[in-house]
Amino acid sequence: GERRGDPVVLQKLYDRQIRISVSNLDIPPSFPGPLKEGIKTLVDKAVAPKFDMDLEMLYESDGKPGRLQAVETAESPINRHPVTGLPVWFNNAHNHARKLRDRRPCGVPEVGMTEVFYADSMDPLSLEDCSEIKRASEKHITALAMEPGDVLLVDNYRALHGRDVFQGDRFHAVSWFTWDNEEWRGDERRIVEKNGMNKAINAMMDWLPKDFESDQT
Repeated sequence: GERRGDPVVLQKLYDRQIRISVSNLDIPPSFPGPLKEGIKTLVDKAVAPKFDMDLEMLYESDGKPGRLQAVETAESPINRHPVTGLPVWFNNAHNHARKLRDRRPCGVPEVGMTEVFYADSMDPLSLEDCSEIKRASEKHITALAMEPGDVLLVDNYRALHGRDVFQGDRFHAVSWFTWDNEEWRGDERRIVEKNGMNKAINAMMDWLPKDFESDQT
């Protein structure tokens, strides 16, 4: 029982669902409407393949004039494990909520800053709800010291995962392991190829000032 979050907060988030913005692009608010719509279409074609998810391009969803955000579609923060059928907390609001990120060292440029919204109103999650998510997420952290050559496999349906602050370089590669059981994954097969626009976006991300090295090309 103590591993669970506040049932009132869980019910509210389940009922309202959440949406997460994954990217920001500040457009001069004075730009005419047709030009802004053209930029939105262009960014949609460039950004969505990079993140390999269903995104909606929205202007000023966080209240900042001229800001274009790539926002995930509404999702329930609670899912069922594909094997056990048990309900599990299955989202990364604990990492993407800006109210929590602003309270810890962060070298991500503004274009890459994220936010978490209630799906029914597009209001950012309250500090109270963010704090409860943080409390429940960190209640039973198990630290694992890794050494060169170590490999850690994590069932995303059963455990949140993250890393602590460290010194030195970090080379981050991600692989998704799935099943061929059609009941679990349906007929979806995503193969993402980096086109010219996608490569240009990656190069721009590498160029932006930050306090870490990046090579996404």
